Amino acid sequence: MVSAIVFDLDGVLIESHSSWERLHEYFGADEKKRKENMSRYFSKEIDYGQWIREDVSLWKRNGILPHKSEIEDALKDYVFIDGVRECIKILKEKELKLFIISAGIDLLAQNAGTELGIYDIWANGFQYNERGYLTGKDVWRVDLLRKDIVINKIMEKNHFKKEEIISIGDSKYDIPMFNLSGLSIAFDPKDEEVKKEADITICERNLLRILDYIKL
Repeated sequence: MVSAIVFDLDGVLIESHSSWERLHEYFGADEKKRKENMSRYFSKEIDYGQWIREDVSLWKRNGILPHKSEIEDALKDYVFIDGVRECIKILKEKELKLFIISAGIDLLAQNAGTELGIYDIWANGFQYNERGYLTGKDVWRVDLLRKDIVINKIMEKNHFKKEEIISIGDSKYDIPMFNLSGLSIAFDPKDEEVKKEADITICERNLLRILDYIKL
């Protein structure tokens, strides 16, 4: 019996490939340094928290990091994937527990979640000083490569068994999440790896399609 459904955010619930990309573009981050930071993370030279801190440092203007209001402004315009509102409404009516796990930004995940009525959210954030400016320090909750850690925490807290969980993602970074789920769905997949590992692949960009495979 299904008890919980776990969603990735970018590309699954909202039309966005990466909230990080949106912020980098908004603040004009140096692309060469961004790629260097990414390379250092994937080569395991730095951990995900350090990657966040290194990327945030690229947003300085005249030596000053952005204010929280600027982060909010950069992330405010998002669009839900077709069928999301209707799909989430049906799932909530069936009293399933819904979660968002994203290696993106918590402000965006929380805003989208609030609109949909999903409040169990795992995403990354920033620390701010008393005036609301970024300090450069991170709030690291979700490692891009280790979403399974979060799934484990959810399972322990809610006493879920693997077979009670359905996970929905769109990239290879969701595979660790798939591995701890009874049913995994690759929704409009971005890469071949996630298609190979998922139990089901949906190529139509309408979230209502997942209901075809969920026993409610």
